[in-house]
Amino acid sequence: MKRVRACVWIASLSAGLLLAACNPRPRIRGPLPEQIRELEGYASLRITTDGETAKSRFSFVVEPQGRGRVEVLDALNRTAAEILAREDGKAYLILPRDKVFTEDAPEIIIDRFLGFPLALEEMAALISGRWNKELAERWTLEADSRGRSAAGRRADFAFIVREFFPESPVPRRLDFESGSRRGSLTLLTLSFNQPLRAGLFSADFLKTYAPKSWAEIEKLLRHED
Repeated sequence: MKRVRACVWIASLSAGLLLAACNPRPRIRGPLPEQIRELEGYASLRITTDGETAKSRFSFVVEPQGRGRVEVLDALNRTAAEILAREDGKAYLILPRDKVFTEDAPEIIIDRFLGFPLALEEMAALISGRWNKELAERWTLEADSRGRSAAGRRADFAFIVREFFPESPVPRRLDFESGSRRGSLTLLTLSFNQPLRAGLFSADFLKTYAPKSWAEIEKLLRHED
């Protein structure tokens, strides 16, 4: 049960985001470029594990080759938690209000967010629908009649695209499963190759934060401090 709770902790932070006033109009800005240097957007996530369901919304900026920042939002659109992955291979899960963080490999940090391990380039491929040759060789992918990546599997993780953005190969909503976990990821806004704000991937602010183990972070999330 502890593992089940850990897999959906981040979604429970923002269940209040189901308020209609917080729903942005779904849109994709511009066509899918030939080369994706950066993805930026807003999405909703639902995860069900052993009958327990939690939902959240988050904003993200991902560079497929190694950097990413995800901000999980509370009911007032404030940052409740962050994931920061850097080019040096380090990744952090951060609780800004408590001014604490835990450090681990990017795949492990993403596992604690989504409930399954993914590299940043795999996360970018799921979001954009664009799979390079190297990634495609590690996955079993299925295309629809229009040549779009409509389903895929790697080990015990599988996904299927339920809806694409109109006239686009970019998924609007995809369902996934991994072991006992089931989920749905819905893109609300998405843009490509936008200028990045200065310091977006800087970890300098963590100098004033306290490092914690994942077990300690879990206690804070369960309000057991």
